[in-house]
Amino acid sequence: MIRGNFNCNCTVKEQHMTCAARVPIFSSLGEEELRQIASLIVQKSYKKNEIIIEEGSVPLNFMIVSKGKIKVYGYSQDGREQIMYILTPGDFFGERNLLHNTQADYNAQAMEDTVVCMIQREKFQELLFRYPGISIKIMDVLCERLEKMESMFKKISPKDVDSRVSMVLLELAHKFGRKHGRGILIELPMNREEMANYIGVARETVSRKITSLRDEGIIEILGNKKILILNEEALENSI
Repeated sequence: MIRGNFNCNCTVKEQHMTCAARVPIFSSLGEEELRQIASLIVQKSYKKNEIIIEEGSVPLNFMIVSKGKIKVYGYSQDGREQIMYILTPGDFFGERNLLHNTQADYNAQAMEDTVVCMIQREKFQELLFRYPGISIKIMDVLCERLEKMESMFKKISPKDVDSRVSMVLLELAHKFGRKHGRGILIELPMNREEMANYIGVARETVSRKITSLRDEGIIEILGNKKILILNEEALENSI
């Protein structure tokens, strides 16, 4: 998914333009165009664990994450939660209903206190006709999501469970990691149970593999939600 440095909590109307400018799909627009987009934004805040979109509902807005994290998930045939995406500031969702009303086949839930910028479907459609470049950027993001889903299906079926844990750590390092003196520091956006749901394994498997990687000196565990990758090449070779 395309992301950018998006660290703006636009709590007043005058700041909506700053938020719009930092959203990757609007990055090619000029100041006046961004001003028009900003005038359409309505914000809504959600508490941790609050449902933003429920499966079966019909979303009527194009939504952009301004602050916080959102998990998009469904359920497997055996009733297990299956996380599809973790959305962070600058990411968007609700795009399926831009052209026609469709029931959501997923749930979207705030993982922490979250702020969402919303634009009504009809108004956003007008933007797409006026600025075709936005449509192209949205398609780019959707293609990335499709590739990610394909990759997820591949790693769920043929790969052994230990390999899946290594793969998700590398994925999280790519999206959430930052340079550290001794490697790549990841502030995990999900707990062990959610990691297990994301890759279709048992929670115990995730804990066991992470402990094994630590014992091998490939990673270092810094608290409950921080992991330092000490040897990225060795982690790749463990897949």
